[in-house]
Amino acid sequence: MEKIKNFFKSKSYGFYVTVAVVLLTLITSIVYADSYGRNERYMSWAGFAVMLAGIFVAAGLTAFKRCEFAPPVLALANFVAMMLYITNIYNYVVVVMVGIDISSFSTQFIACTTLFAILLVASVANIFFKQSKEEK
Repeated sequence: MEKIKNFFKSKSYGFYVTVAVVLLTLITSIVYADSYGRNERYMSWAGFAVMLAGIFVAAGLTAFKRCEFAPPVLALANFVAMMLYITNIYNYVVVVMVGIDISSFSTQFIACTTLFAILLVASVANIFFKQSKEEK
């Protein structure tokens, strides 16, 4: 119990933002897989895997007391995942914008796009936060 107390005692507010970004990354990956997992045309399993890899690498860095590297890893993983999402969803956006078959965006598209945007902003902002109290 004392080890856990000492671990959290040295953490700054940035560490807790990192934990929130990890949770938001997990939520985004679940929503993305649930929304587009059955439709291989719009789903990027590579993007899904990159988000999960970012979570595990950030957790590993935190476990090995290298917390200062977790936010850039998460930001990079989330950026790559968002780019893969955009690459796969591009044709859907074109179809809706031109009005060929569909005239409005689906709730899955709006939810995933909003979550990816919030996730990217939070990830990049978290890079500039102190992760532990002894950092300079």
